[in-house]
Amino acid sequence: MKTTVTKESKQLQASAKEVVKEDSSETIKREDVKDSPFTIITVDEGSFGVMGEYRLTEVGNIKEIRKQLKTITWNRIVQVIMLLDEMKNNLKTNKK
Repeated sequence: MKTTVTKESKQLQASAKEVVKEDSSETIKREDVKDSPFTIITVDEGSFGVMGEYRLTEVGNIKEIRKQLKTITWNRIVQVIMLLDEMKNNLKTNKK
């Protein structure tokens, strides 16, 4: 299959590159949740909770996210245990 490059497609590629450049200048704010292994990441779209490099919550209001992360539920406990197990397995894999 042959791909043809037109003037319009070149303009779209240039526009996409400009958008990527604009997105890369996005402001990212990190806030540790006191007495927990969690961090709240805030970007232009909103905030979400993470543990290490793993995302735990959906995008929402920073107050809602803080409340979710401070509330200990069975779901959160299972999430943390699964993440710790995955992190442990990744450490083992990287050492080999």
